[in-house]
Amino acid sequence: TTHICYIHSPMRYAWSHQEMYVNSIPFFLRPIMRFFLKRLKNWDKTTIDNVDLYIANSSNVAQRVKKFYNRSAEVVFPPIEEKLFEKNEHKIKPEFYLSFGALTPYKKIDLLIEVFNKSGKPLVIIGEGSEKEKLQKIANKNIQFKSCKSWSEVEFYFLKTKALLFPGEEDFGMIPLEAMAYGIPVIAYGRGGALETVVENRKEVEKSSGIFFHEQSLSSLEKAIRDFEAIESRFKSKWIIKHAKKFREKNFISSFQKVVSNYFVN
Repeated sequence: TTHICYIHSPMRYAWSHQEMYVNSIPFFLRPIMRFFLKRLKNWDKTTIDNVDLYIANSSNVAQRVKKFYNRSAEVVFPPIEEKLFEKNEHKIKPEFYLSFGALTPYKKIDLLIEVFNKSGKPLVIIGEGSEKEKLQKIANKNIQFKSCKSWSEVEFYFLKTKALLFPGEEDFGMIPLEAMAYGIPVIAYGRGGALETVVENRKEVEKSSGIFFHEQSLSSLEKAIRDFEAIESRFKSKWIIKHAKKFREKNFISSFQKVVSNYFVN
């Protein structure tokens, strides 16, 4: 049977981000973790050639597949739900910046807290994860942590958001697109999957969906926020929503069918 693998990334903790995960645990446990990750990596190598066709969720992941597996991969972007486009662009006056997603080390939420502790500007962080307790301890009162059990709760905060902050390097990154589906601009770290979803056009901001910062540092993110605030009024929600629609479900299905059909034809 033909084996088609739609891959979101070779295991990050075994390949691309191993040291980040290892360094996040107590020092005395690191040799044990490295031992088991090496075994996991060796097992993963034995599965590579079981796959006939790799389809990656981004060019970023296709590059990892080539680097770590020495295999080529077609690219089909994953879909965002059609229901997100049922809402009109939000008209509520923005009140705060937003971070949304799992609270794990590589997401770099600690960088957001460092920046907003210093600035005192309001920040809402939605998410759960291993880093939550640690992050709550270092955050000032202008930073709120929220646990949303339903999409309607997330949407409540989306509709009051100035911009989504996305400081980590992602394989692809669904959350920026989900925010863009509401017409919300994104301030993203300029590496990984964000380069394939966020459009930065500082000359024609009206044709942008956000801006990038290029170092995961206090000064770089602070500058990006200042730059954003200088041009904030020029972002157009309708243009951002139109851009997000390129990643809707029907486009994913069409692209996936085309790639699979071409494989069998060739």
